[in-house]
Amino acid sequence: MALSAVFLSVISGSAFANQELGMRTAAQVSKAYELEQEEKLGEAITLLEGLQPNASFDRAYVARMLGIYYWQAEQPDKAITQLQIAVDTKAFKDEQGWQTERMLAELMLSEDMPEKALVHFDNLTKTAENYEKLSKEQITGVWLNKARAHYLLQQWRTLLAAIKHYHQLDSTPKLQPLSLQLTAEMQLNHLKSAILTTQKLLALQPDNLMWWQQLSSLYMQTKQYKLALATLVSAERAGIEVPDNLQLSKAQLYSQQGIPEKAAQSYANLQVKETDIDTIIKQARHWQMAREWSSAQTAWLAAARLNAKYYEEVSRLELQQGDFKQALSSLAKVQACLNRKDYC
Repeated sequence: MALSAVFLSVISGSAFANQELGMRTAAQVSKAYELEQEEKLGEAITLLEGLQPNASFDRAYVARMLGIYYWQAEQPDKAITQLQIAVDTKAFKDEQGWQTERMLAELMLSEDMPEKALVHFDNLTKTAENYEKLSKEQITGVWLNKARAHYLLQQWRTLLAAIKHYHQLDSTPKLQPLSLQLTAEMQLNHLKSAILTTQKLLALQPDNLMWWQQLSSLYMQTKQYKLALATLVSAERAGIEVPDNLQLSKAQLYSQQGIPEKAAQSYANLQVKETDIDTIIKQARHWQMAREWSSAQTAWLAAARLNAKYYEEVSRLELQQGDFKQALSSLAKVQACLNRKDYC
């Protein structure tokens, strides 16, 4: 749940506690609430700042209300201070105390204080089972934010433990928990688990190139080359525009699998600069291995224009096709190159 939703749920759920607040405090709290509702937030804050109740519940209630109003006024440091006071009094009964500590933890997390937030998230996860009125969404939200805090601290094993608890409560695949899980699995080199997680992410976002690329890469890292290739082919069939770096991977995988024609076609799909002789040569060789003579000759000619020594390859193809005159002409270009000692 977003931080704003957490605060607003508390504001709407327990605006008053007149049955427990002292009469004077209750009257002032009610007035502050009315001012806030009239969009006079500054006046509401000033009123609450002037209160100094003696009863611990009154102090906690006023501090929590101030914390919420400071948050609304975009003063997070003051909000954290007041919410910490509210939590430390331990005056709230039932789930009110849990919800207040949850606000504090999530605000600390949003303000890049993961270590301090974790202290409270740990306590929240340990005590959640004590409160029957808490919803599953509230509890899973705490486990997810605990995982986020571990992520910020690069604590990968504890992150995975938090996500495991999260999934025990909610097994529905969702983007954020699975993304956190994948990051931890990659950092810990848990590649087989990472494959399963990436497959779930891909099912959630089949149009996201990143997951196709991640899955293919994981298959290559685990030496499952046929699956790596199949993943890239499936991405194209799904309408994904495969960039040059993946086209190159696909070409190399086709070559490795002994499918030179497909490898050459993948090289041909690359947005190759006319001066990229290395890629042009790879393309030519794969066309030749596939016995696609015309395509091979075209590629070798492109290479020969950049370096005349490759006219020798052109001449071999011309001889093979019985074009002796053109083959001699191509060999002459190689000899001329050698005589000049340039580009050869």
